[in-house]
Amino acid sequence: MHTRSKFFSFILLITVLFTNVSWAQDGVTPEILEGQKLYNANCASCHKVKQKLVGPALYGAEKRWIDGASHAGVDGKTWLYKWIKNSSAVIKDGNPYAVAIYNEYNKSVMTAFPQLTDENITNILAYIQADGDGLLAPKVDPATAGADGAAGGGTGGNNGQTNILLYFLVGLLVVIALILARVNTVLNRLVLVKENKPLPVPVPIYKNSKLIATLVLALVVFVGYTTVNNAIDLGRQQGYAPVQPIKFSHKLHAGLNQVNCQYCHSAAAKSKHSNIPSANVCMNCHKGVQQGPSYGRKEISKIYAAIGFNPDKNEFIENYESLPRAEAEKIYSSWLAADTEKKYSAADVKEVLAQVQQPIEWVRIHNLPDHVYFNHSQHVAVGGLECQTCHGEVQEMEVLAQHAPLSMGWCISCHREKEVNYAQNDYYKIYKKYHDKISEEGGKFTVEKIGGTECQKCHY
Repeated sequence: MHTRSKFFSFILLITVLFTNVSWAQDGVTPEILEGQKLYNANCASCHKVKQKLVGPALYGAEKRWIDGASHAGVDGKTWLYKWIKNSSAVIKDGNPYAVAIYNEYNKSVMTAFPQLTDENITNILAYIQADGDGLLAPKVDPATAGADGAAGGGTGGNNGQTNILLYFLVGLLVVIALILARVNTVLNRLVLVKENKPLPVPVPIYKNSKLIATLVLALVVFVGYTTVNNAIDLGRQQGYAPVQPIKFSHKLHAGLNQVNCQYCHSAAAKSKHSNIPSANVCMNCHKGVQQGPSYGRKEISKIYAAIGFNPDKNEFIENYESLPRAEAEKIYSSWLAADTEKKYSAADVKEVLAQVQQPIEWVRIHNLPDHVYFNHSQHVAVGGLECQTCHGEVQEMEVLAQHAPLSMGWCISCHREKEVNYAQNDYYKIYKKYHDKISEEGGKFTVEKIGGTECQKCHY
């Protein structure tokens, strides 16, 4: 066994080494990989490398700025860096190339990124160039990988297989027990015959006191287990996937278009509660993206109808709340009727018009009991957890469903296994000496070690 472990460790090491070599041979540097992370976090919600999304395709953007954006004695590349950090300032300075882009995209102001350093921008541009040149490994298309992801992303399938195996083993043990009992009876009868002793009179099965006692005990255990298990499951909603007022696809947004979770749910890293994004956040993209791949204009039109956006004129409607409802309905009816790519039924139009001048009433999916304290920022910003840890592979979900049971046992198990990362973490650096001490003793410095399983942490 020891030799086999060494062999597999050797194979793993060789695999990692060759993987790194292949990256190096492909010309993918650490700067490009860092640029990829920055791009996904800041740019991917509005841009694609080779396709137009909300903004233009970014492949070749650096060259376009260098060739055509020199202005007032400043080279185009410098203007590009200024544009990324604050596009409004560049437009105000009168750079003709920047003004042309601004007008081409309906005077939609690009989000400012003052937090990005010149080095960050250089890495992002390097990633865009590398991805456009095909240097990076092909990405798995969530549209084709969804079936595999759905099969492996949750726990339901594994739990089902485990239950089937458990039932099979229990049934097998029962059969073996019955066979052994029968063998024992036969052997006892053979012994009695050999010793010329009288054989016992067979007792009908329905009068067998031992069998009756066993069945009663099994029934008590079954009823007790079922009662306790159902009581524990009260209020749990694992797998809950309600119908929402707007058919929002996480698979399309977080998967295919790689919109970062916290672009929409911005409060997750800053507050106790995560937020349902407002329609204004939707409009950051959907002022430009007005047609969906699955439902055409229908679902996006519900956002327009709720917030008061006229897609024909590409502008918000002033005093929308005071606009006569008939006039508002006419805007969205004609907008749907003008769609040359898709025809909408009367029921489709009715759904959209029902949203006119009404708030979008999203149905809450994840809901903990009132006596449980949970802080999103504690887990996301301090603990460094990915959203998928609790919410599952949301980037593969066409319809969002509750992934985990969110039970006390599930949370405690995580706290017993999750190691605390104190490195470069101001919140946890005070535990460094405890971490070092436990590490020296060969243990893991988990959340449990800092009180993560104490009752008052979640029930106070």
